[in-house]
Amino acid sequence: MTVPLDTTGEASGVFESGPPEIDPVKMLRIHGYRDMDKVRPIIRRTAETISKRAAEVMAPVIHFRRVGVEACSGEDLRLVNGLKFQNAAFSKYLSGAVEISVVVITLGKALDDEVMGRMEDDAFEPLEALFLETAGWLGIEWTTRMFSVYLGDLIKPEGLRLTRRMGPGYSYKINGDETMWSLEQQHQLFEVFDGEDLPVRLLESCAMMPKMSRSGLYGLVPVN
Repeated sequence: MTVPLDTTGEASGVFESGPPEIDPVKMLRIHGYRDMDKVRPIIRRTAETISKRAAEVMAPVIHFRRVGVEACSGEDLRLVNGLKFQNAAFSKYLSGAVEISVVVITLGKALDDEVMGRMEDDAFEPLEALFLETAGWLGIEWTTRMFSVYLGDLIKPEGLRLTRRMGPGYSYKINGDETMWSLEQQHQLFEVFDGEDLPVRLLESCAMMPKMSRSGLYGLVPVN
């Protein structure tokens, strides 16, 4: 089922991927363990336990909003709803986009609470808290991939394809140089969802709560 634009040039949707798949081996490799046979049993068991617990408490949900593109040239991305973004990478990575899909992705507050619970004085478990943070990173990556597949399939009947995801606070290469999309433009990005009840709160610092959340946008480009 497609989510077509309305008369204002916008359309919203919500995607729930279900529990993410968290591989304890990937968790251990992120922390420098290469030979699984040499990992201490207690560490291996902790990784396995935490990977299961993390998957249980994560509640991935993605809010997305499609908006028509008025113009994308130079450093400017202008949307039909009047919002503007600036970054030199837009003309390269969003070239040809007729729409963008803004996304806000979160794993939910329960994971944050679980991490804090492992760090409380009467139940101080720093290794478990560390592995929960790592599981959260893997979970947000998995959820983003699932959404990219979902959105790609959603727009395919319309003759559109996705660009790579871009996000405030990330750096992009242009002619051998790096340019960073200002994190402060997170505020404009959240304005796209004006009036919607999002499960993510944007702080004045541009950080998001719950902590295991991310935002960004995809370009929607005609296939031909």
